[in-house]
Amino acid sequence: MNESKNRYLLKNTIALSVGNFGSKLITFLLVPLYTNILSLSEYGIVDLITVLTTVLVPIITLNIHEAVMRFMMDKDSNPDNILSVGLTMIIITFISCLIMYPIFRVVSVTSSYSFLLTIYMFSFSISNIFLCYIRGKERLLDYSIIGIIQSFLIAGFNIYFLAFLKTNINGYILSYILAYVITSIICIFRGQIFRKFHFSFDSILAKSMLKYSVFLIPNSLMWWIMNSLDRFMVTSMIGIETNGIYSVSYKIPTILIALTTIFNQAWMFSAIKENETSKEEKSKYTNVIYSGLFNIVIILSLSILLILKPLMKIYVGKDFYTAWQYIPILIIGAFFLTLGTFISNEYTANKDSFGFLKSSFTGAIINLILNFILIAKIGAFGAAFATCISYISVYIFRYFDTKKYVKLLILDFKKIVGVVSLIISSLIIYLDSNIIFFVISLLLLLEIAINIDFWKKMVLSFIRLIRKKKVL
Repeated sequence: MNESKNRYLLKNTIALSVGNFGSKLITFLLVPLYTNILSLSEYGIVDLITVLTTVLVPIITLNIHEAVMRFMMDKDSNPDNILSVGLTMIIITFISCLIMYPIFRVVSVTSSYSFLLTIYMFSFSISNIFLCYIRGKERLLDYSIIGIIQSFLIAGFNIYFLAFLKTNINGYILSYILAYVITSIICIFRGQIFRKFHFSFDSILAKSMLKYSVFLIPNSLMWWIMNSLDRFMVTSMIGIETNGIYSVSYKIPTILIALTTIFNQAWMFSAIKENETSKEEKSKYTNVIYSGLFNIVIILSLSILLILKPLMKIYVGKDFYTAWQYIPILIIGAFFLTLGTFISNEYTANKDSFGFLKSSFTGAIINLILNFILIAKIGAFGAAFATCISYISVYIFRYFDTKKYVKLLILDFKKIVGVVSLIISSLIIYLDSNIIFFVISLLLLLEIAINIDFWKKMVLSFIRLIRKKKVL
């Protein structure tokens, strides 16, 4: 039984990996371009614009893309009616963007880019809805391929506008607009969206979808507080240049998040199917997958810390090198964020958008309080620490809150050793000594050794997969 479940999970993970890993790698590789062409203040402004868009889009779209994806996964779903609701929301989104334009005009940070920013938000919203429709149909390979095409488009346009035309911030925004527009066109043809669209509007379905998605709006706001408010506070309390450096520090933990997001997205489909089994069977299988994810994330985290300093010397412009000092704290936070995201799939499986809200609200309040206290005292270090603690608090809250759906075993000897190893590695990296490399390497080998059975199974499974492909 578990073998078929594992095949389903592996198939979805591989399909999502095609686009997600490729797109995240391209985004990661663009950072040297940004940090060598844009000044500290320009990069800080770009980051603030990106963050602003991230928080506004869920509001102006009522997060309908999330409902489109989730409702499409139900066995008895009507894709045509769901798509009709999603496309109707595009009209509301367009009106909302028009309302936002005069507001952008009077805000100092966005005034020079108000027109492009308005189009950026609208194009981003449309592509989100279309991509979630394709993902909800479980056409994951199509979803991934379109995602990687979008990333190549962003990269290509960025290189053209920034490196060749020297259009800086305007070129950066325009790159994303063009990529989102082309992505939407591809989705329309690949997903046969206009062939499926009809003008009958299911008001009962629309109410159910909005009931689910609207609760996710404050959840998005809470995550914005945890992920992004610190950068606005660093800008206002310290300066735009410091925010530019601090923003770069987010890029390395994003590698960890990106790699594990692929798996968490694949697990979401499995978590929904697991609702068809008993709670005991579901809990048993979920714990096996959770332990495996824990082992992988620990190894990835320690590996990043091992190469962090030499990596930063070649990865970013010299003015941004000091960003490394915020990364160890953010790596710990990203570790717990990954595990918390895994647990949150229970909310998605059970359409419990209120659970998302409660957990994110807890983390946001803690983040907000700590940011106000710590940024004034220890600068950007305070922002990183506040983010880390808020992610940990969300993880803990979700563990207790989802017990009604699944019983997770989150603490045992091996997991405690893993967390302690991560904390030790994150602390000693601040020492100016060659012993750092030796100690982190030792802890990395220790982690592999105490979980050797898991890694043997992983290697054997990979070998069997390769052999199978050769035979085929």
